[in-house]
Amino acid sequence: MPATPRGPEATPEVGERPACQQFPYLVIGLFLELVIQAAVSLRGSSAVLAVMQGFLPQTERTPSANGGQMWLLRIGLYEVMRAKEPADDWVWLADHTVQIGALKCLLIVGCRLGVWQAEPRPLAHGDLHVLALEPVATSTGAVVEEQLQELAKQVGVPRQIVSDHGSDLKSGIEAFCQKHPETAGSYDIAHKIASVLKRELAGDERWSGYLQALGQTKQRLLQTHLAYLVPPSPKAKARYMNLEELVAWGQKALTFLEEPPAVDGVPVPAQDVHEKLGWLRAYRTALGEWQEVMGVVAKTLTYVRHAGYHRKATKELAPQLREVSHTSMSRRVAAALVAFVAEQSAQARPGERLLGSSECLESLIGKGKRLEGQQSKSGFTKMLLGMAAAVVKPTKEYLSAAFAAVKVKDVAAWCKAKLGTSLQSQRCQAFAACPAGTKPG
Repeated sequence: MPATPRGPEATPEVGERPACQQFPYLVIGLFLELVIQAAVSLRGSSAVLAVMQGFLPQTERTPSANGGQMWLLRIGLYEVMRAKEPADDWVWLADHTVQIGALKCLLIVGCRLGVWQAEPRPLAHGDLHVLALEPVATSTGAVVEEQLQELAKQVGVPRQIVSDHGSDLKSGIEAFCQKHPETAGSYDIAHKIASVLKRELAGDERWSGYLQALGQTKQRLLQTHLAYLVPPSPKAKARYMNLEELVAWGQKALTFLEEPPAVDGVPVPAQDVHEKLGWLRAYRTALGEWQEVMGVVAKTLTYVRHAGYHRKATKELAPQLREVSHTSMSRRVAAALVAFVAEQSAQARPGERLLGSSECLESLIGKGKRLEGQQSKSGFTKMLLGMAAAVVKPTKEYLSAAFAAVKVKDVAAWCKAKLGTSLQSQRCQAFAACPAGTKPG
């Protein structure tokens, strides 16, 4: 009977060749890129490489889904554990991510301010280094401060910490900055914009009426021949972020209402469109005002993402916003954002640019949740390490160092220490003695 092939997901035995010797670096790198960058599942990535065997001589063997997953986890753990160069120009981007259950995970990524200032632009995942990945059962301002202090011992006191001002994060960062006045605590521009929009729109009866009408219109259109006009759904969470598509739909639908063009060469009955979208005429003025506000928001986001917070920021930003703000609402929003940028920029030293956006971290967390997929229903799992792997450039040198430093047993030890028993395992234990259909007593 032939021996069963062993993949890198199994516990290595004495004398067993490491992953980088069993598979060419090309294969390992391709698998990681498919999973992380192309959003292909673990099984799908394994299947893709199997198909590619006939086209690439280097792919004589292809990894299993479990084997490729273990590559991902080992690389992620290596990124978390590897020593980073201590420096005084680190910028930390900090945020919490949560799943079902009591654990909350603090993720801190960093980049060197000097590197970013040499080419100011929106950050990409490849610009980041994972500095901390810390699941905790309880998170308070004091806990966050302790985590920041511990990290500072490893990589040095940072020049800046950027966050979304979640309550415990904000409290912990402020306490840290009081002890380290050389550190600037900055508020992410996108979350500030959401706060300004909430203040403007939450008390606007037109906006609440518009959102209610959107929901009703969606239900009326879903199962009709006009289903292609279905409006987008407002976000259940972070509802004052990314409002552009709601306003843009209203403007486009209003134009369609006035002169419905033929669709697939078939004229659209004006009466049908009027019955479904006629309510939009009452919002013509409001939509114009909201669209102008979205223009102010877009200008501000673009500017801060590229230029950051600096001493000349308000002089450069204010004229740009004046060009696109003509209504009282858009002027109020523009004034609030210019004042905020001035406040944040006051922390910058002469000639220095500080980062103003943590959106790169937000998208990294989103990628991590995508990697966890269905497993997120069981709370945090070992795939949490996938977020760390997502910032890695899988070069031959990096992969070699990662596989040499981190073994399968190290991943298991980290998961046991940081995550404990999974919710799925706890569920199985809880219901083991409770077969379905049994009655109490």
